[in-house]
Amino acid sequence: MSNVHAPTPTPAASPSRATYRRRRVLVVAVLVVVVFAVGVLLGRVTAQAGPEDAVGGQVVVEPGQTLWDIAVDTAPDGMDPRQQLADVRELNGLDSTGLEAWSVVLLPAR
Repeated sequence: MSNVHAPTPTPAASPSRATYRRRRVLVVAVLVVVVFAVGVLLGRVTAQAGPEDAVGGQVVVEPGQTLWDIAVDTAPDGMDPRQQLADVRELNGLDSTGLEAWSVVLLPAR
């Protein structure tokens, strides 16, 4: 037999701090690009249905007129005025039925 021994494998050197830092920067950069791309895509999707598509008209509130009066007067035939009231409140961001005279109320498109 011979006295020749197989070389002993040496353990792989662990990555340096600089390598970890570069990897982190790369991961953060990729995440930023992905978030930006998702934001752009969502912006395009929501931009296609703008507020002007939701507005079908407008009414100027007369003195003493309530939001209920407007809903009853403007609800399409066969539509429950309560649904019209809810849609008008949502479209205009109203949280009460009280209105100021001569204010403009937007009506939903149907």
